[in-house]
Order: sequence, then structure tokens, then C-alpha cells
Amino acid sequence: MNSRNLLNLALAAVVFALGTLIWFSQQAPPAPEPERLTTLTEADITRIEIRPARHADAVLERRGSEWWLVEPFTARADTARVDAAIGLARARSLARYAASAVDAQQAGLASPDLVLRINDVILELGGTEPLHGRRFVRLGDRVHLIVDRYSYLLQGGLASLVSPQLLPTGARLQAIELPGLHLLQRDGHWQLADGEATSADALQALVDEWRHARALRVSRREGDEEGETITLQLAVDVPPIRLILQQDEDETRFIRPDLGLIYHFSPAVAERLLALPPVEGAASGDTDA
Repeated sequence: MNSRNLLNLALAAVVFALGTLIWFSQQAPPAPEPERLTTLTEADITRIEIRPARHADAVLERRGSEWWLVEPFTARADTARVDAAIGLARARSLARYAASAVDAQQAGLASPDLVLRINDVILELGGTEPLHGRRFVRLGDRVHLIVDRYSYLLQGGLASLVSPQLLPTGARLQAIELPGLHLLQRDGHWQLADGEATSADALQALVDEWRHARALRVSRREGDEEGETITLQLAVDVPPIRLILQQDEDETRFIRPDLGLIYHFSPAVAERLLALPPVEGAASGDTDA
């Protein structure tokens, strides 16, 4: 057998070996995914208690399709914070140890930074291990290591748990009373209360701004602030929402005295909530809400 035939035979053997390797790699079952911390599904979770080290405890409850902060005060909850708590309950356990075998002090579990009670399951979050930055979580008699993408969202002030939306999702406004401007619905159409003719598009644009208004942040009210009053009527059979308006060069604040909360907006966004927009080329008339 000459050298050329030997070379071809060697190449054929290499190709066969590679093909066999690829075939076996495709037949091998995929590595199983790490188990989740809990077996709770998103649909299972109806109550979340948050006990952070840096602010008062809070309780969130699901009511229908919405989540609400119910303690220490009542307000619609921020969905990002709710999702963070659910994400922790469903995080993958990358390693697990008997709690008795873990130094609680070194793992940050002697005084956990954050404790969550999700339904009846208690998760205690400690520090992170130095090699990969994975979080120690104590659950019953086991300590787990997880990739933590969520806990920072739950350790802000209480107001950070409140939804930044001014109005409930799907709210149907019936009247808007602003400083110097009063809109209301009559027979399903928006118009100015004084009967003055104006652009239907402009009226609808202002209503839509209020329906979708979302603050940059929410904070707790600290005093008896003064300012102009805004009244939003959602339905004839419920009390109106009353806001106190405060403005300066840096921001505009809408204060809800009934909740003890301040919704902070940029002046540019707030301007769209306080005046009819110019609508070029739009004919005057009524429009459906």
C-alpha cells in the first residue's frame, strides 16, 4: 500500500471518528436543569410578606388580576417588585447544603438582609459567596446558592413597592378638573364643562395622558403640603381622586393625601397632563372616550 493510500485511509478514519463523536453527543440526554427553590408557580402565589433590614415590613396581596400593597398602608403594588419576589421563589438552586453544615455568620444568614414569606414558604437571603457572587438562601433546613437578579428591587423604601401609575389599569375617567380647565363626559363624549368648542383630538389626547400617566418615582408624604387641587372622577358611584399639585423647575409633584404618597414627574411630562395639546389640522367636534 503506497503512502497516498495510507493518507486517504487515515483521513477516512478521522472523519469516521468525528462522525461517531458527533452522533454520540447528539444521543446523550441533556443535562437536567437545576431544581427551583420552591415548587410554587406564579399562579399559586397570592400573598408576599417582605421583611427587609432597611425599612418597615410590607405585605402584598393579589386581588383579582392586580397586586396591592396592604400593609403598612394600602396602594396598588409595582408589578416589577411583585415579579422580583416571584422570581426569587422560582430561582434555580445551583447548590444546596444542610443548614447545620453552613456557617450562618459567614453566609450572612445570622441576620439576613431580606426575609420573604411567600404564601407559607419562608426564604431568608444572606450574603454572596466570593467566587461567583451567588446568593445564600436559607429555606427550612437547607441552604441554597442562587443567581440573584431580584433582591435589590425589594430593599428600597416602602414607597418603591407602590405602582408608579397614577390611575388603575383600565381606568375609565368620567371627569377631569384641572387648574383653569374642566373636562367631562356627556353622552359618552368628552367636552369642556363650560361648553366652549375645542378639538376633539386634543380632548382625547389629554384624557389618554391621564389614563397612562406613570411617575418617575413615588415617595412618602411628609407634611401637609399646599398647592392647587386636581380632581379625577372615575365613576359616578365612587369617591373622586383628589391630588395636590406642586411645581418647580426640577419636577412636578402630584400628592395623594388619602394615600400619603407623592408621585414625581418631569416638568415636560407633567405639562402634557395639565393643558390641552395643540392639534394642528384637527376639526372641532366630539369623540368617544
